[in-house]
Amino acid sequence: VTGDEVTARVDSRRRHDGEAAHSGTHVIHAALHDVLGPDAVQRGSFNKEGYLRFDFSHGEALTPSQVQEIEQIANTAIRDDFEVVTREMPLAEAKKLGAMSLFGEKYGDEVRVVEMNGPWSRELCGGTHVGSTSQLGSLSLVSEQSVGSGNRRVEALVGLNSFNHLAAERTLVNQLTGMLKVQSSAELPERLAATLEKLKETERQLAGLRQQQLQAQAGQLAQDAQTVGSVRAVLHDAGEIASADALRTLALDLRARLGSEAAVAAVTGVANGRPLVVVAVNDAARDAGLAAGQLVRTAATALGGGGGGKPDVAQGGGSDPARIPDALAGIREQILATAG
Repeated sequence: VTGDEVTARVDSRRRHDGEAAHSGTHVIHAALHDVLGPDAVQRGSFNKEGYLRFDFSHGEALTPSQVQEIEQIANTAIRDDFEVVTREMPLAEAKKLGAMSLFGEKYGDEVRVVEMNGPWSRELCGGTHVGSTSQLGSLSLVSEQSVGSGNRRVEALVGLNSFNHLAAERTLVNQLTGMLKVQSSAELPERLAATLEKLKETERQLAGLRQQQLQAQAGQLAQDAQTVGSVRAVLHDAGEIASADALRTLALDLRARLGSEAAVAAVTGVANGRPLVVVAVNDAARDAGLAAGQLVRTAATALGGGGGGKPDVAQGGGSDPARIPDALAGIREQILATAG
C-alpha cells in the first residue's frame, strides 16, 4: 500500500556467489586471450550463482590441452589474489587504456572500468564483482562447444559449485578404479582402452558366429522353399542380426541355392533395433516381371521406412520391427499378383 514502510534485504551469500560468477567471466576472457590471442573477443555471457557461460569469437574447437591451459591460467589468477579495481573515467580514456568492451554495445561518455592485475584484465563493465580474485575459490571448465559459425561457448562452475563438481569427478574416478581393479587412477586410461578393445573383439567374434549361424540355416531354408504362384520363394525372418551385410549375404546365398527356375529370396532381420529387409531375385523371376527393388519398397513401407536397389538385389529398412510379418506378407502378395 502506498505510504507503507518496507525493509529491503539483500541475500548476501547469493549476491557474493553471483559476483564470483561475474568476475569469473572476466577471468575466463583474459585467460582466453592468453591462450588464443586477442581475436577471441566476447560475443555474450551469462552468469548466476556458481555458474557462468561465455561466448567468444573463434573459428575452431578448442583442443583438450587448450582447455586445460585456460583453466590453469584462471585458477592461477585466483591463487594470486588479484585485486579487483573499479574506476570511472571518460570513454576516450578507457579506450586509450585498451579496455575491452562488449561487441555491439553502446556506451555513454563516462564509463566504468574493471581491472584485475592491471592490463591483464581491463574491461568496461557496470556489474558487481568480488573484491579480489581469490574470492572465486576455484573455477572448473565443464564444457566447450560451437554456438554458430566462428563462435564458441565455454561453461564453467565457480566457488562451491566448482568444488562439488570436482568432488563428484573424484568419486566417479574412485568407482572406476575399483570396478577395473587398478591400483591408481593413472592406470585407468590404459585399462579402459584394453577393456574396450576386448569388447570390440568379442563383438567381432559374436558377429562372426551369427553369420555362420545364418549360413548354416541357408541349406534348410532353400530346401523348405514355398511355392508362391509360379515362383519358388524363401520368405524368412532371421531375427537379431549383426548387420545389413549379413542379411544381404544370406539372401544371395539363398538365391544361388534355389536354382534356375523363377525364385525369390526375401529375408528380414533386426540390427541395433532397426528392422531390415533384403530381396534377391534370379533371372527367371525377373523375366516373370518381378524386381527386387519393387519388392523391397513394398516391405519397407510396411516397416515404416523405405528402400530400393537394382532389379536383381535390393535392400531397405524401417522403424517398427513388429511389422516384419506384414512386410513378408506384402512381398508374398506382390509375387502372387505379378507372377501368380
